[in-house]
Amino acid sequence: MVTGNAEILIVDDEPHLCDVLHRILTREGYQVRTAPDGETALELCRQKAPDVLLLDVMMPGMDGREVCRRVRESEVATHIIYFTARTDSAGLPKLRQLRHEADALIAKPCTTKMILSKVRNVLEGAL
Repeated sequence: MVTGNAEILIVDDEPHLCDVLHRILTREGYQVRTAPDGETALELCRQKAPDVLLLDVMMPGMDGREVCRRVRESEVATHIIYFTARTDSAGLPKLRQLRHEADALIAKPCTTKMILSKVRNVLEGAL
């Protein structure tokens, strides 16, 4: 299941980024929903679990790590890809932990090619 029926839920508090990701992923044939915060994301996951949760780590209120923890606890079958802006050497311990929590990690800023590659890989079980 690479495209077509695959559904992606984008969770980010930056509306512009959500819009850009929505356009990119829709153009590739994915069904896409967006959520501006963690609470909304959890509600959407309860309604219908996405195949991929594209999740910003740093958000006001409930952060991405808490959303990830709750999704994993609920045993919803979804792949989680973290988005993070923290990739410098000071953030290395945190990055190592993030890699254990999610199925993949994308550093901001990133290319369209990187996003599509990560999504395809988690859907194909290549990561």
